[in-house]
This record gives sequence, structure tokens and C-alpha cells, in this order.
Amino acid sequence: MPLSADGRTGFCQPGGMVAAMSDAIENDLIESAAVVLGIVRAVLDGPQLTADESWYMLRRTAECLKDALNIAELRGERLAAADDT
Repeated sequence: MPLSADGRTGFCQPGGMVAAMSDAIENDLIESAAVVLGIVRAVLDGPQLTADESWYMLRRTAECLKDALNIAELRGERLAAADDT
């Protein structure tokens, strides 16, 4: 298991390749959520959706919300770990 400079275990060292990949994925998920939010807002102001369309939009919105909450939780853990140093 990789160790950080202070001897703690860590696979995602700041400034490393995995950290950069993680940041890129998080940014993609946030961008996706922004797009879905824009679509949902437009749909709410537009014509009524069919039941299937409504379920699809609700599923996508729930997926984006789950992703955003996961990102917030993981970033909070990283911030807490940084405060411990």
C-alpha cells in the first residue's frame, strides 16, 4: 500500500495522477448535473411530459443528486484530512 510522506496510507496523493483523474471525473459529474438541471428547468416551464418522460427525468435528476452528494462527501473527507496535517 502506498504511503504518504508522513507515513499515512494513501492512493490519491495531492497533485498526483489519480488525484487529477478524480478531479476530472468530479468535474464531469458536476457539469452533467448542471446540464440535467437546465433541462429539468426548461421542461418544467414547457409542455406537459408523458409519464415515461417524467420518470426518465426524475431518474436522471436523482442520479445527478446522488453524484453531487458523493462528491461533497468525498471533498469533505479530503478537507478534514488536510486539516489534520
